[in-house]
Amino acid sequence: MRMTSRRRTGLLELSEMRLPLIALIDVILFLLMYFLLAGSMEAEERELAATLGSGRAMAGDTGGFTPQVVDVTMPNGSTTYRVGTRTFAGRDALRDAIRPLPKEPGVVVRVADDVTVEGAASALQACRDAGFTRIAYQPSAAGSQSTPAGR
Repeated sequence: MRMTSRRRTGLLELSEMRLPLIALIDVILFLLMYFLLAGSMEAEERELAATLGSGRAMAGDTGGFTPQVVDVTMPNGSTTYRVGTRTFAGRDALRDAIRPLPKEPGVVVRVADDVTVEGAASALQACRDAGFTRIAYQPSAAGSQSTPAGR
């Protein structure tokens, strides 16, 4: 019994190339379709909100001002607003207090987990009424708000 081996010439035959070539074309078409769809659905960078900065002063910055932070909490069942060390009970008092602040850096409204939607919306509206155009909403992370003693 004599075994003969076929000599390979190094060239691929059409039947050997067909399956890998079809799979490669399918993968390339799927990738092309993915990048076309993903690129058209993404918002352009110039349209993204830039309310929160990186904390570094850049050329043409607004004088190094950082956005004001309005903390909204409900310590005793009623909504209270805090700007720095000052605390306010109503939306009108908050609006009057933040009206003289610089508007260019914007304002961040940080809302505790137990605050009602009405309380958060009142803080946002007070900032809008005070003349701020750059308003960012930030829900507080769980456990990040300090709770008063006895609570």
